[in-house]
Parts: sequence; structure tokens; C-alpha cells
Amino acid sequence: MSINIYPEVTHRLAQHPALDYGTEIDAICDEIQAACKRLGSKEKRLIKVIASCDADTRTKVSMRYKEMHGKELKAVLGNETSGDLGRTLQLLAVPPDVAEAAIVRVATKGIGTSDALVTREKLLYPII
Repeated sequence: MSINIYPEVTHRLAQHPALDYGTEIDAICDEIQAACKRLGSKEKRLIKVIASCDADTRTKVSMRYKEMHGKELKAVLGNETSGDLGRTLQLLAVPPDVAEAAIVRVATKGIGTSDALVTREKLLYPII
């Protein structure tokens, strides 16, 4: 018996990669694209769009964004934002299992584990 700690869409993607995204997902992708085309501060708009989605929706958005706009959402957000906000948005722009692996990788990178880094990254973990 296993415990499902990731949204159902993560498991479905491993078995059947074709998803019906629907108009809601397309609208979110377009909203992100529009926010990234603007000059100046777009962080509030990106936060509003991405943070309002649950993990299942964010997983679909990350996949659909690439289909619609030809670029990985994580890469787009990395170019548009920086610092802790940029890192958080990038983690929210990938499926939860990928985000969790990235957190573990950063925390254990190099010789030994940095307790300060692990503690800082744990603050991000509950929102993924």
C-alpha cells in the first residue's frame, strides 16, 4: 500500500500523458504570458495568478504553457523574476514531485548538508 502525497494529475501524467486542459488552464497560461510581456513590475500579477491555483491546476498549467507558448514556464519565470520570489514562483511552476526533488537537490548539493539552507527551503515546502 502506498500513500499518495502528490496530486492525482501527477500520477495520471505518468500513465496517460494526454490531458484535457480546458479553457480555464488556457486562460491562466495567457494571463501569465501577458504579465511577462509587460515592462516594469509584474510580480504582483504573477503571484495573483500562480498562487491562486492548487497543485493540480499548477501542474496542468506548467505542461500547457509549453504547448501554447513554446517555452518552459519555469524558465520564463526565472527570466522574469529573481531572488526568493523568483525561486518560489519557479517551484510553483513545476509539478510537485519535480519541485520537491529540486528542494532536496539544493539542500544536499556539495559536501554535506547546509542546515541553514535546509531550514530556509523548508519554508517553501508547505506551499508546494
